[in-house]
Amino acid sequence: MPDGISFLPPIPVGYEIYYENIAIQGIQERQTIVWQFIQGSNHLLDWEQEPSNAQDPHAIKIFGVSEQIFSTKRDMLGYVPGDVAKQIVTGGIWPFLQLRLDHISVANQGFITIQFQILGPIRKKNDDKKSPDEPGNKRERNYPQGTRPTLLFGKEAELPKSNRSKVKQIVFFIARIIVITLGTGLAFVGGTMGTVAWQSKGNLFILMLVPLALIISGGLLIWTGIKPSKQKENTPT
Repeated sequence: MPDGISFLPPIPVGYEIYYENIAIQGIQERQTIVWQFIQGSNHLLDWEQEPSNAQDPHAIKIFGVSEQIFSTKRDMLGYVPGDVAKQIVTGGIWPFLQLRLDHISVANQGFITIQFQILGPIRKKNDDKKSPDEPGNKRERNYPQGTRPTLLFGKEAELPKSNRSKVKQIVFFIARIIVITLGTGLAFVGGTMGTVAWQSKGNLFILMLVPLALIISGGLLIWTGIKPSKQKENTPT
């Protein structure tokens, strides 16, 4: 393994960097697991909260995900620095954040450092009002180097609209099922009536009018339910 490898995968659309140059804490206590992670391929970072942690209820564990020879492994590498983890958990922004692997470096004596970034939804710029945590205000807080947030998450933040679109998709799917079921029922009733009319004596043209109408109506409803929907084109703004 070389002395250092940079990663920095592309930032997802709609996201920006909230924290950068953060090192995973406690990896020296997990040397074997960390080396297995480094020797793998397609490296990713994952995380989860650990509210049961007796020393820090805001603790966030970081896991290394990598492809090994015969399987994909997901093992705990360490923790998010305590001060950053507390800001994330108490600020209520945890569900909207993502990890971005930055750099892995190994010193001559085997000292390993894994750095990462924390990404979040793009925040709206507001030049008139400054956050209490931004430079130039009376209230100044001391943050570790490279971990200072700029208006972490407030009313100005833009959240992805995926939840709204998912609800629309579910409603549309249920409506399609109802339409297809109704159409199938009408077609079935029309077919049954048509069979009876065919077997009966009388004016076949008159007797088949209602069954044919039901079958055609049911077919149209079924087609309405199964036909592909047109995707709206996004016009550039």
